[in-house]
Amino acid sequence: MAAASGERFYQNKNLLRLYGLMIPGTLIVSATMGYDGSMMNGLQAVERWNTYFGNPTGSLLGIMNAILPLGAVFGIPLAAWVSDNYGRRWAMTVGDAIMIIGAIIQTASINMAMFLISRFVIGFGLTVAGSSAPMLTAELAHPSSRTTITSMYNTLWYVGSIIAAWVTYGTFRINNDWSWRIPALLQLIPSVINLAGCWWLPESPRWLIGKERYDEAKEVLIKWHGNGDANSELMQLEYTEIYETIQLEMSLGKQSWKQLVNSPGNRYRTFLVLCCAYFPQWSGVGLVSYYLAPVLRTIGIVDQERITLINGIIQIWNMIVSMVGANLVNRLGRRKIFISATTCMLLIMVAWTVAGSQYSVTKSEAAGSAVLFCVVAFMSAYNFAWNPLSVAYPVEILTFPIRAKGVSLLVGAVKSASFFNQFVNPIGLASLGWKFYIVYCCWLGVVLTVIIFMFPETMGRTLEEIAFIFDKEVYVNNTDAEKVLNNDGARESTEEHVADKSGAAVATEEKK
Repeated sequence: MAAASGERFYQNKNLLRLYGLMIPGTLIVSATMGYDGSMMNGLQAVERWNTYFGNPTGSLLGIMNAILPLGAVFGIPLAAWVSDNYGRRWAMTVGDAIMIIGAIIQTASINMAMFLISRFVIGFGLTVAGSSAPMLTAELAHPSSRTTITSMYNTLWYVGSIIAAWVTYGTFRINNDWSWRIPALLQLIPSVINLAGCWWLPESPRWLIGKERYDEAKEVLIKWHGNGDANSELMQLEYTEIYETIQLEMSLGKQSWKQLVNSPGNRYRTFLVLCCAYFPQWSGVGLVSYYLAPVLRTIGIVDQERITLINGIIQIWNMIVSMVGANLVNRLGRRKIFISATTCMLLIMVAWTVAGSQYSVTKSEAAGSAVLFCVVAFMSAYNFAWNPLSVAYPVEILTFPIRAKGVSLLVGAVKSASFFNQFVNPIGLASLGWKFYIVYCCWLGVVLTVIIFMFPETMGRTLEEIAFIFDKEVYVNNTDAEKVLNNDGARESTEEHVADKSGAAVATEEKK
């Protein structure tokens, strides 16, 4: 297998094909949300959209953005239920179908009520599809490249945002309602692609084992992780580790929402999941994701073409930084990336606040340019860490029995935070101007403190091994876990799976 020989996934044709199929099969789901944020940013600079909906500002503009994450919160129960009972692919299919319907209603909107309903529907479907896509990505990925591939999920947010930014840049010149209806219609593209693409992928072997479909699970691992070799020792060890861990986890209690808080380990996991939802959303990123136009207007940039052009350029830069961060996760570790990036975000937000205050007094071009620089620098720091890890980190710390519910909770919590953000931000900007940024400076200080003391390192572990970080007492006290914990051959082979760039395995003692 690739990892055993020190071979990278892109040097292995089988894994390269698997990850290529993941682009339309799972990763593209993230582009829907990215498209929405950039589209709404761009539409705020489109005169025909503003005129059609009565030049929305303040609370009205906030609810037009916030209604989508509100719909996402309502989608949480359905997302977990479909994913647990019918599989990851069916959950994406249901979610995609709902989002396509929402995008069509959005395009055909003839009044504010219809526009709001359409966005609620899109948000509802986004949770159903968006909770299963990263799970299937993580559960299908080879252990040696799981983190890199899972981290890439959220970077495709910017594929959607780039498309939307440049679509609105191209359509704002159209002198009729199609200047905003075209961007609204094109929001269905990622969902249409994923609707077909998810069925090109196999079902999660972990879900199949959980449903006692053992032969099918083994076939998936043989084909994609064993290069078709049914006698591959490493594939057999991987299957055994997954099987024994899931059997242990399933024996600990009935699957329900209560499992998220029924043990110290699960309460710790749930706390970290909520941190990964609320920390980045309330860091100030929402100011740029949905309200770049009002932010730019605070420094005197009011021209439609210039605003949409800046939006388009920023989205391209954001995607580049996100991909760099995703590819460095396994080299630098989660904690180093989280801490360094959040520290930079705090310092940049302070500088942003100072520059904004200076511009409000002097109206100088230098102060305005400093604010624009801070916007780009802040998003760079955010995208280096939080974009790739805010989904990848929760997915890997959640055990199989609670993964579907935990990721659904993550998506719903992100949207609830986004709802608050998108409703409050335009009001705060309109009422306080640059002083509103002080709130984010304080919050980032809290975020950094929690990360330093509460976020464990998970680098160099399989999904099954990560469970031991949170549930040491359960594993040690349960005799059924002996094979998982004490099988030296399995541990050594697993370490080969997650070998570092030099080919040297990460020692077990170093990981504890």
